[in-house]
Amino acid sequence: MSRLIPHPDPPWPAVLRLLRAEPLRPLARLMYGAPPDRVVVADRILLDRPNQPIRLRIYRPRDLEPGRPLMINFHGGGFVLGNLTQTDWLCGQLADRARLTVVSCSYRLAPEHPAPAAVDDTWTAARYVTERAAEFEADPERIGVMGNSAGGTLAALLALRARDEPLAVPLWRQVLLYPATDLTLSSASIAELPDAPLATRRVLDWYGRQYLPRGRPDSLEGTDPRISPMHAADHAGLPPALLIAAGQDPLRDDAVRYGAVLTAAGVPNRVIVYPDAVHGFLSMRRMAEATLALTEIVAELSQ
Repeated sequence: MSRLIPHPDPPWPAVLRLLRAEPLRPLARLMYGAPPDRVVVADRILLDRPNQPIRLRIYRPRDLEPGRPLMINFHGGGFVLGNLTQTDWLCGQLADRARLTVVSCSYRLAPEHPAPAAVDDTWTAARYVTERAAEFEADPERIGVMGNSAGGTLAALLALRARDEPLAVPLWRQVLLYPATDLTLSSASIAELPDAPLATRRVLDWYGRQYLPRGRPDSLEGTDPRISPMHAADHAGLPPALLIAAGQDPLRDDAVRYGAVLTAAGVPNRVIVYPDAVHGFLSMRRMAEATLALTEIVAELSQ
């Protein structure tokens, strides 16, 4: 089905609206799964812009005691597509099993808003959440960031920026789920798996052309550390990281390489590769690897 999605240049506005829209609840529950009944889900608008506002979706167990951790989450979609609903199952399950609050955040998307608009929005969201740790009844010393795919890239960039331009509280953990950490697409796995499910080389290139358009005065290169965490000059002093990768994903080695970079910088981290999994598998709740990865995330955040 993913191969039937058109990827024209420039993108068709109608297709973008369709693929970004929050799906109807019955369809969403069928595709992605639902948060547990024990978790209360509430939506909030952080920044009400006429075009692509910043929305927050808050997941909190009904009987959650004060002083528990909080994770700020960012969805995937190649910086072009995606919505909050696609991580409902993951965020809800994590909130329930790890006994914490998850605040999932949207951000501006390309091509209407190329890089670094998404990065700027994640910073706005993180400042908002960390400044309101008391309102969320969270432990201010245990606030972390997480994201999948493009969201994982944004979470890694946020951790770097928060080290150099501190938030209201220091970040505690970073959980990066099959992130794109090198937007030059130089990892060996990209050449090895050009026709992988859900993330072919053709689709990755298409995302790149939308997010990093050429020929503009403000165009950014894939080596720019503002958008590629791998190319930051220094990775020391970052919060401990859990990196999860899929073996059948062209971005597999982005996670492995970034883990090695963090290790060299003295940052505690774990890299887990699920050999048979495909890109985006943590949005596919029926895959055994999704449950296994969720268990690893819960274990990481329970330390």
